[in-house]
Amino acid sequence: MNNIEKDTLKIIWDYMVLNQPLTKCDLIIGCGCCDKQIPVLCAELLKRGYASKIIFTGGLGKITQDIFPKSEAEIYRDIAISCGVESERILIENKSTNTGDNFKFSADLIAKNNLKANKILIVHRGIYQRRTLNVAKTVLKNSELFITAPPVTFEEFITFLERSTSEEIQRSISVIVGNIQRLIIYPQFGWQTEEEIPLNVLRAYKILKEMGYDKYIYKKEDIKKLIKTHGLEKGRHPNYFN
Repeated sequence: MNNIEKDTLKIIWDYMVLNQPLTKCDLIIGCGCCDKQIPVLCAELLKRGYASKIIFTGGLGKITQDIFPKSEAEIYRDIAISCGVESERILIENKSTNTGDNFKFSADLIAKNNLKANKILIVHRGIYQRRTLNVAKTVLKNSELFITAPPVTFEEFITFLERSTSEEIQRSISVIVGNIQRLIIYPQFGWQTEEEIPLNVLRAYKILKEMGYDKYIYKKEDIKKLIKTHGLEKGRHPNYFN
């Protein structure tokens, strides 16, 4: 990786990683992806008394469908049990394939099982934290939400990328770039809360996209199809940021 890529990624990293202090909650939601440190952290947090139950949420996504033999939630459950968590303290949701459904289906589980969920601690990868929390806020409106991540520094993240194949680097950075675009266009559908993106983050997004990290970018025509299919939230105007 060159210095432009590293410097640009650092801008996005600093924006997306929230570094919230840990707070004791009623429930932990571990969001499925390819990171197997998430269930390890969920198990640790539960054993330290940060919650009494865990929901692992995730079917198979665009990355894990090629590398996991079963759903993200099932794999996470197995890992948490191997870390010493009793199986009865874990619920799984293994149908969702996107972040919105992670929380919609988790909300269904909460209601079905009459779980206490005044405060929820979400666990996801650091680079996904800001968007994940914004999505959760649109679904879990009656809960106070917090988010944390397995402890990974930016330097460790870069080392991981430098040890990866070119295909893995392309995929990892493209997901990050796609998350910035989704922060901007998804609020018009009501899929996540809206916030003003700093100009330096928008510039970083543009640089990486123009460098070819655009695998998960919606083109203008794609966004038009989303608008036609799902419609806009009342009072919204189309946003074709791409």
